[in-house]
Amino acid sequence: MKIIQRRYLFFLPLLLSFFLCPSSEAQTAHHRLNTADSLFKAKRYTQSLAHYEEILAQRQYTPAMLLKMAYIHEGLNQTGQAMYYLNLYHSATGDESVLSKMDDMARKYNLEGYATTDGDRFAAFYQDNHLYISIALSALAVLMLSMVYHTRVKLRSRPIGSAVALLLILATLAVHQFAAAPRVKAILASESIYLMAGPSAGAGVIDVVGDGHRVEIIGKEDIWLKIRWTNRIAYVKEAAVRKVEI
Repeated sequence: MKIIQRRYLFFLPLLLSFFLCPSSEAQTAHHRLNTADSLFKAKRYTQSLAHYEEILAQRQYTPAMLLKMAYIHEGLNQTGQAMYYLNLYHSATGDESVLSKMDDMARKYNLEGYATTDGDRFAAFYQDNHLYISIALSALAVLMLSMVYHTRVKLRSRPIGSAVALLLILATLAVHQFAAAPRVKAILASESIYLMAGPSAGAGVIDVVGDGHRVEIIGKEDIWLKIRWTNRIAYVKEAAVRKVEI
């Protein structure tokens, strides 16, 4: 028993250090972020950008870092990259104030995909309240199930109405869960991009556009992404876009 206790006392500090001390990767990212921020304050923007990109490649970031990256790219006249990081910032924070900045840049550079429609507002509201809708539908399903049980067992009658209502609610809940996936947005990230009518280099060309436009991804076929472009379906090579994912 004493041997077990001694072993426990030996491993306890190691376990505590494992759970409480930040990993070397996190420490490195924190140090790199401080370095990048110092370079940014000193107006050494391209050097700071290289550090920020390394941090983001490790799937670590701060909202302020994303805004600084957008600011640097805008100063370098790299509109597509600036819009990409502004979109990342909005995706990460939900900060609506950045939308006006994106709208201004979209108007200035004639970029497609940034107009906010009623459908977009409804989709945003739906995604924000998805959990509450799920809870409400589940509660209704439980209520209908109890009514079916009460009518069938207690009243010894056929619960046709409540059974139909239960099936409708369950079907609605299933569709609701299937529709949970948010729309995937992407930024066109090359200076000259061919939008094709089909997933093939031999398909017809719908348009040739520059970078910075925002599109909605609705499918994928091999190296081609199926996108929505000005109310039309088009295909673009996956390498030519950057998905707005954080």
